Amino acid sequence: MPYLPHTADDIAGMLATIGVSSIDELFADIPEGLMLDEPLNIGSMNEYEIVRYFECAANQNRTVEPGRLFLGAGAYNHYTPAAVKALLQRGEFLTSYTPYQAEVSQGTLQAIFEFQSHICSLTALDVANASMYDGATALSEALAMAVRHNRGRIVYLPEALHPNYRAVCHTFMRELDVEIRPVPMKNGLTDYEAIELGTEKVAAVVVNTPNFYGILEDHAAAKRLAEKTKALLIAVCNPVALALVTPPGDFGADIAVGEAQPLGIPLQYGGPYAGYFACRQSLIRKMPGRLVGRTTDGEGRPGYTLTLQTREQHIRREKATSNICTNQGLFALMVTMHLTFVGRQGLVEVAETCVARTHELAERLISSTDIAPTFPDAPYFHEVALRLPMPAADFVTIMREEHDIVAGYDLGKVSPDLANDLLVCVTEMMTPLNIDEYLRGAKATIEQAQSL
Repeated sequence: MPYLPHTADDIAGMLATIGVSSIDELFADIPEGLMLDEPLNIGSMNEYEIVRYFECAANQNRTVEPGRLFLGAGAYNHYTPAAVKALLQRGEFLTSYTPYQAEVSQGTLQAIFEFQSHICSLTALDVANASMYDGATALSEALAMAVRHNRGRIVYLPEALHPNYRAVCHTFMRELDVEIRPVPMKNGLTDYEAIELGTEKVAAVVVNTPNFYGILEDHAAAKRLAEKTKALLIAVCNPVALALVTPPGDFGADIAVGEAQPLGIPLQYGGPYAGYFACRQSLIRKMPGRLVGRTTDGEGRPGYTLTLQTREQHIRREKATSNICTNQGLFALMVTMHLTFVGRQGLVEVAETCVARTHELAERLISSTDIAPTFPDAPYFHEVALRLPMPAADFVTIMREEHDIVAGYDLGKVSPDLANDLLVCVTEMMTPLNIDEYLRGAKATIEQAQSL
């Protein structure tokens, strides 16, 4: 609990400066039903007793053990090494922001440079920037970059892309007068062969692998469409999956973007996170954001500096490649620490564990209950869509309330046709015991529903 040494005069001065008459006016947008209409009834408690009072109240909140959280859908429950958390709390990292003065910011600049290097290694692309706000805005910036490069006004976006990503892209592209054409989904995979090409100039083709349903896409089909239309191929990838599957640079992608959250960033109720952005060397001058470069000083010692700062803070707005004026420096640093401690082989082991345990849970559910795969025979990474013999919303509710398990994501929120389908995610945080618990809970939930 912070100590706030504000006198009545201090408070009055601050309110006058921001132009409001009272503290209550600051909260005018909060619905009245959520506001207290009288002081808290804390009697004559002293400071320690007040702290204990609120601690006890907070302990009444229901929490979920990490091993019982099978919800993914864009935010993933991975382990963060203790060393990362300890180092990140050091003051020099907590206060780091935009290092405008390279001569006094060498540590921060080197950390960002290492982040860029890790992303290049994961994506097999030539250059990466200092991070973006999140995966969705990174993709939107990639589309805008493709439009600038190709001068086309059409982009192909898969229907199997995360709904939030699609929504953000529509917002961005609408302001740029760019037409988004959806690529339909067939049996869980994006059907690039279904596209009938016209004469219009295409800026970009997007492939999302694994896609929103956890399925590994046919990137070769996406590459063929990009080549036919002379468009840039943009890959949206889960960075943990890149430890096992062909990286974007090797299957011909020009740009790779995605959410860096799976690399050690806690769930944090959905954010904030950090996006990554990498591309081929030939596109570097059209890349959004900012880039840290390594050089040498006058005495030949290695040094780091910001370069290619094509942000609107640094050049004329009409010439800027992006109006996002910062990077998620603290979370990029967290990702860098995570990858450094986990290492190449460690990331492979994490990915292999995710795959093995997801397949184990899915196969046991399918073989011992009335659950079936939503998309049979489709290859998946660490999320799988399952068809239930009951509404997914009811299944999720019962599993949470009676078995303390967050069972997955109700796909009925995406499409009414998928009202009985559930997206289940398994990471290295789920032990064989947790998988057994899920199986028992699922069987009991289905039996309960069928008995009604």
